[in-house]
Amino acid sequence: MKRLLCGAAVLAAASLASLSGAFAQGVDFNGKTIELIAPYTEGGGADVYARMFIPYLQKYLPGNPTVIIRNLPGGASILGNNKFQATAKPDGEMLVVTSSSTLVAQLLGGKKRQFDVLKWRQINVSPMGTVIYAHSRTGVDGKDMLKDLEKLRGQKIRYGAKQPDAGELRNIFAFDLLGLNHETIFGLARGEVRQAMLRGELEINHDTAESFNSSAQSFIKSGEFVPLWTLGIPKGEDIVRDPVFKQYPTINEVYKAANGKEPSGTEYEAFKAFVNLGVAASKGFALPEGTPDNIRQAYIDAIKKTLEDPDFRKLASDEVGDYPQLFGDDADFAIKKAVGLTPEVADWLKEYLKKKYDLSI
Repeated sequence: MKRLLCGAAVLAAASLASLSGAFAQGVDFNGKTIELIAPYTEGGGADVYARMFIPYLQKYLPGNPTVIIRNLPGGASILGNNKFQATAKPDGEMLVVTSSSTLVAQLLGGKKRQFDVLKWRQINVSPMGTVIYAHSRTGVDGKDMLKDLEKLRGQKIRYGAKQPDAGELRNIFAFDLLGLNHETIFGLARGEVRQAMLRGELEINHDTAESFNSSAQSFIKSGEFVPLWTLGIPKGEDIVRDPVFKQYPTINEVYKAANGKEPSGTEYEAFKAFVNLGVAASKGFALPEGTPDNIRQAYIDAIKKTLEDPDFRKLASDEVGDYPQLFGDDADFAIKKAVGLTPEVADWLKEYLKKKYDLSI
């Protein structure tokens, strides 16, 4: 584990001294048990992310409370997020780990969604890259992006996902843009997809940075899985190479190399929106609506101290990556941007899901 959130550590060091104590006064969790809601299955990317922080929240929150995690998977995070919305009090004793699934549910959850992330008080947002890889039996070798693309275009590619209205849409849009003949098998978590690939039932998969580095590496070293592309990182209106996986081209680069022009159009705008949602605002923690500023600041301080902690840096370098972190109001703004589809893209998305999956939103 070799790289860490360098930008986050610098940002934390620059601002922590002036903010810490100024706004977090009067907060004391001594003797308290704090419940961290994870609306996902154990072992998934957001669960891994959340569990990394637990011992450091216990160390750095005022009063050194006990922090326990409660996994409440279901409905692409809707079940757990609804529970958080209904039961969390603005006293700092319950928080939730957010992910791209949370934000997709905000957009597409319909009547099933009884929560509103725009009313929560975001503590932080952690960008997280996405790497796409294929099984070597497809004939790809990762040496030439155009040859690999042609290999994949010449066969039917199967991909696994939880459900149509989930964060995996960003990868489905990527496959569409690249002209792949692909089919998505729903009802599968990422770990199940890896096993299905090994059994020959699927050909392609994605992992976020932390899962790619922790769960896929053994299969890459054995030569079974071949890394191909990343979704990149949003930078203004552009998408640039992932700073953690600079060796892999972005979907945009592959598209341009194959088509002689930059991607454009409404489908591409939808892809960009979901990259913003699934990469730029990939993970984070939030407190419920109405949480006082001093309590949120206590959590912000604890997260910043965690990012500076040498033990955490050693543990989390490859799990979290060298991505700049956002806190407080900046994190709130990132969430608002992530779920802010234009009317044109929103209409296109509704039509796409209805036509392709008979899903009404």
